[in-house]
Amino acid sequence: MKIRLLLVLVLSAFGFKAFGNDHVQAGPFYAFYHIQSTNPAALVAAMDKFWASDCGKKYPADVALSEEVFNGGNTSTHFIINTFQNSDDQAKAAEIMRSCPDALAFLEELYGSGVQAINQYMGPAAVDENDWTQDSTFSKFDIIVEPQNQAAYAAAYSEMMEKVSKDVDLRSYGLGSIYFGRDKFTHWVWTGGRSIPELSSISEKLLAHPAFAEFNSKVGGMRTIVNTTQVQILKGYIRQ
Repeated sequence: MKIRLLLVLVLSAFGFKAFGNDHVQAGPFYAFYHIQSTNPAALVAAMDKFWASDCGKKYPADVALSEEVFNGGNTSTHFIINTFQNSDDQAKAAEIMRSCPDALAFLEELYGSGVQAINQYMGPAAVDENDWTQDSTFSKFDIIVEPQNQAAYAAAYSEMMEKVSKDVDLRSYGLGSIYFGRDKFTHWVWTGGRSIPELSSISEKLLAHPAFAEFNSKVGGMRTIVNTTQVQILKGYIRQ
């Protein structure tokens, strides 16, 4: 398990570097690391220690630790999300994670606290409206959209949310596309709120809006919903 965890996290960084060579300066990219932790306090302590270190202060991404409050039968309990603004930042992160003693010690501490790596994926967001870092609670939908339908789905989603935004005070929302790690789904959709009650209110109004029914009639045959998750941000680490 120790070797598996180190390889999953460190080799993911190598993957970012390889991707960056072909897509210079594109972004931002969102990298998700889903994990299982029975000791969240130790997990937070390990993350605090790394991001307070010299190497952590140089880490070129905004990072957030999130709890998966409800996620169906998935075994992951949390995920760490990295926001890279471009491929250069991905390459810098790869170098830090494979060579910095503080980073290697961080991975060892994660293992020592009982963290198990579950899965990871990364990609950009075709729709990324409002600043999601200002929200703390999210609904996240994991979906499968076949390649021939992806452009039409993104256009329909964007049109629907634009119509809803005229009548509903939306917070952050978006549609992400997975480049790497798409063995389970191809896209994720999110809607944010500053609290669970606010998110629930937004979701209820969105689902009741005529534009949502119109959207469903357009895309019902385009996508398969794999899972829905309620997410709570526990702590953020802003790029320094």
